[in-house]
Amino acid sequence: MKSKIAKSLITVALIILAGWLLRYSWLQRHISYEDYTYTVDEAKRLQYFPQAQYAHGLRAWFRNDADGAAGFFRQAVSQDVFFVDAWLKLAQAEALMGNPEKAQAILTFTDSRTARVLRWKWPQTLLAHELGMDDIFSGNINYFIAHGKMLQDAFQILDTHFRGKITAALQALVHDNLAPYLKWLMRWGRTDNAHTVWQRIAETGNPNPQITLQYVHFQVSKKRVKEARAIWLPYADKGGMTNAGFENGITRRGFDWRYGSDSNGRWEIKRVGSPAWEGSYALQVFFAGRENLSFHNLYQIVPVEPLKPYRLTYWWRSEKVTTDQGLFVDIYGYDSRGLYKKGPMITGTNDWCAEAVEFTPPENCQAVVVRLCRLPSGRFDSNIAGTLWLDNFRLVEKQVERSD
Repeated sequence: MKSKIAKSLITVALIILAGWLLRYSWLQRHISYEDYTYTVDEAKRLQYFPQAQYAHGLRAWFRNDADGAAGFFRQAVSQDVFFVDAWLKLAQAEALMGNPEKAQAILTFTDSRTARVLRWKWPQTLLAHELGMDDIFSGNINYFIAHGKMLQDAFQILDTHFRGKITAALQALVHDNLAPYLKWLMRWGRTDNAHTVWQRIAETGNPNPQITLQYVHFQVSKKRVKEARAIWLPYADKGGMTNAGFENGITRRGFDWRYGSDSNGRWEIKRVGSPAWEGSYALQVFFAGRENLSFHNLYQIVPVEPLKPYRLTYWWRSEKVTTDQGLFVDIYGYDSRGLYKKGPMITGTNDWCAEAVEFTPPENCQAVVVRLCRLPSGRFDSNIAGTLWLDNFRLVEKQVERSD
């Protein structure tokens, strides 16, 4: 008898549980398919489902009902204390309703629980910006930069948060994140701000060579030659130019040699080990004879001092350079007008020869361009072919003879 009663009770319990599971599954279906009707009755039926309460809260939020949204978000976090999305939306609602202290408390709580989780960093950053919580804001910005995530957005909101004040931004960033910040400022062409950040980086006394090269290249592009020259001095050769004998790999940046490439194969520029006039390398310029080229694709920007006389010397060798219009080296002002000098034309086949070009930079000329050129020929047989080698460039101040 007792056994039958026990079995009956178990059966009843299972029937009740099955009924509850059936109702739960039916309600859960709305959660899975998100097919809410957003009625008061539905919100009541789903009051124990935090995802549903969150969805209803978002509905109210986007209808500008902050108070109603906050009620739903509170219900969601009461059911699931680790529901971070609901916490953050609740903080937004509290801030909008004029309760910043509650919003700050919520943000402090969520930040302490998700310090190493990227997913919620951005909404937390926006909320910290809105609430003026600089510690959390700066911590998240440094996290983004250190992990290389959302860099453009992070730097943009950093700039907005501190109203473009670089000194405040520098205080917020850790030292390892200054180089990415400098790159961002250079990308936007903010010369003075970039200079301020560079000075902070340089205070360490040992800046990364890559960021140094990038910054010098940026300064040169903005024609701020004096500042760039002061940074570049350790990299320059004693002969006044950079990589004058092509012994090092060419970076094509800053005060180093620059040249482009031709996808059509009409010409090619490369460092070669032989022949070389001095050292282990020279620069080879090859022309395939396919076109009557106007060539000015190899050059170096060289810092100089205005009104001082200079002598540029270089060595060259040629092999079967065709047409009446050969190659020549010319010099002109980079950041001012009034200077143009050129060396003799190079044609035919010649062993190593030395050339010299003298010039005096005009007033306010802080840099000149040393360039390899070729002008188009007017003859019928005008397609240039052949090979030229360059080596051992030197730029020195010319001694002015004094009359007694």
